[in-house]
Amino acid sequence: MAARLVPGGMALGRWLRRTVDPDLREIARLRHAEAGQLFQPFPDTSEDRYPTLFDALAERLADLEAPRLLSFGCSSGAEVRALRRRLPLARITGIDLNRRALGKARAADRDPRSVYRQAAAPDPGERFDAVLAMAVFRHGELEARRPASCSTVLPFARFAEGIAALDEVLEPGGWLAIGNAHFRFADTPAAANYEADPLRIADAPPQALLYGPDDRQLAGVTEPAVLFRKHPA
Repeated sequence: MAARLVPGGMALGRWLRRTVDPDLREIARLRHAEAGQLFQPFPDTSEDRYPTLFDALAERLADLEAPRLLSFGCSSGAEVRALRRRLPLARITGIDLNRRALGKARAADRDPRSVYRQAAAPDPGERFDAVLAMAVFRHGELEARRPASCSTVLPFARFAEGIAALDEVLEPGGWLAIGNAHFRFADTPAAANYEADPLRIADAPPQALLYGPDDRQLAGVTEPAVLFRKHPA
């Protein structure tokens, strides 16, 4: 309360928090140094956040002895650990730009089949049987301000580029999971090579704040699809 009574006090308080808190310092670094590669700057996550989706993926990958999975924007590794519990022999790669979050992920997961790497995109030479990008293609500022256009925060073109990079490393017949995004996968060029799975999950309700290829907010539209299968070769 006292900060609000002092001119500039609120801004000073935010600066002090960013200076003292190493997690906030890392977010500030990302927003400055990695702005051109960053999607969601805030690494919020929770354990077993999408259990219905994780169960469904484990069922669809059951025929593979050691499936290869990519957790794109893995944050502190909660998603990787949730998948590991369901697919103990899987080779799971988690990538993120947040160094603090990756440090927490490595400390919490000593399984040699888990790999955590600081990166903005997968290596084009990698191959995966499933790719997850949950709560990645979004931005907290869009949710907070709900602008008519997303162009100055997170334009659609960057989403389409991110999807193209994920599509490149996903095997034919593989699974792509996209949820809590501010864009529709169906609007991207890559979507022509996929079929939407009928799976609907209560723990990731349909996204209502969506933007189209022209960066304009879409009215009266939701996106219930979360899981997509790439056409076999």
